[in-house]
Amino acid sequence: MPSADASPPPSSRLHLVAAVALTGVAAGLGAAALSWLIHMVQHLAYGHSEAQMRIVTDGTTSDHRLWALLAGGLVVALGWTCLQLKGRPVVGVNGAVAADTPARRRPPFLENVLHAVLQIVAVGSGAPIGREVAPRELGVLFAGRIADSFRLDDEMRRILVASGAAAGLAGVYQVPLAGTIFALEILLGAFSIRAGVLALAVSVIATLVARMDVSTETFYLVGQVEGGTVMVLWAALVGALVGLPGAAFRRAVQQVESRRARGWEVLWALPLACLVTGVVAMWLPQVLGNGRSAAQAAYDGTTLALCAALLVGKTAVVLMTLRAGAFGGTLTPGLSIGALAGLLLALLARLLPQTGWVPDVVVPGLGALSQMDLLLSALAGSVGFLAVSMNAPLTAFALVLGFTGQHSAAILPMLAAVTMAMATASLWPARR
Repeated sequence: MPSADASPPPSSRLHLVAAVALTGVAAGLGAAALSWLIHMVQHLAYGHSEAQMRIVTDGTTSDHRLWALLAGGLVVALGWTCLQLKGRPVVGVNGAVAADTPARRRPPFLENVLHAVLQIVAVGSGAPIGREVAPRELGVLFAGRIADSFRLDDEMRRILVASGAAAGLAGVYQVPLAGTIFALEILLGAFSIRAGVLALAVSVIATLVARMDVSTETFYLVGQVEGGTVMVLWAALVGALVGLPGAAFRRAVQQVESRRARGWEVLWALPLACLVTGVVAMWLPQVLGNGRSAAQAAYDGTTLALCAALLVGKTAVVLMTLRAGAFGGTLTPGLSIGALAGLLLALLARLLPQTGWVPDVVVPGLGALSQMDLLLSALAGSVGFLAVSMNAPLTAFALVLGFTGQHSAAILPMLAAVTMAMATASLWPARR
């Protein structure tokens, strides 16, 4: 009789290799299909897509933005209402990974696909939420069925399904390393060589396959930051200051999602939220979409007044849209809010000495407040805020480096920001 720790037979290993390859291909195809779909929706809504113009609202009028978002809101409100009232319950990523009930083990295919499509239509028309949940949901949908086809054991099935979700994220944003860490840190909650190798393999395959429609350019056009001691200390300071706001945002998202509109309520609540968001976007078009425009504005640098308005406006419309019944991610919106928060801190530090209210203090090891680096502050705000809002410091670190194409010099400043943000966020009182 074979021992408990004996290696699996060759046939089992071949089944696992085939399952990994098929999951990567399926997740990559799903990411490519959703990328194509969002470009089509953007073209219908705004006359061009991110494939032609990185900031899709550029060149549009305020009325155009309002009507495009309102039309999209009406479509997805009707779709989600019908799905909730007539369809089988949609299974989310965490439920599919757990697979602790028959329904979670085999999510309804049509309903889950339609749910993902509606998310993409919403974001493509301008809804201020993230699109990253949809490819993850398709990834787990495919991975679960592939795992069952090859009759993988429960533990290996769980790893493969988590890897499929992460591969969807990796494919749509071309970040295979971040996808791997996402699977281990968030979905599996444990690190092991076996799980890491499988997750990395699936993410790499999905990233390559998704390139049939997904651009390999970095998601944000950002300059490189230096990794000197002064930069590391500034990043740590910014991280410490965005930690508590990140915790507050995380709690606020949890609260609005727990009270999300359902059923018939979505028919009026979501179009109303889109109408309000469209009105805000008449003056602040950067609040629309998944946060790419707002984050890019922060990385490019902007005025204090616009930065503050975008910070408040983006946060408000994200929470309002989720409360009104929309489904979507908070990863890229959270990143943009963090970037704006970091930039705001730097702009204030530069402005205060000019007012005469505060002297241009020279902090030992940091230098003068008036010389605070704007790009570094925005990046440190992004990674620190995202680490706390996701409760996933390693994933946030890998995502921001991947999204912005930072070189190795940025590693220490970004790690300092993440560490200090998580430390200060721990001061946020636990929910009773």
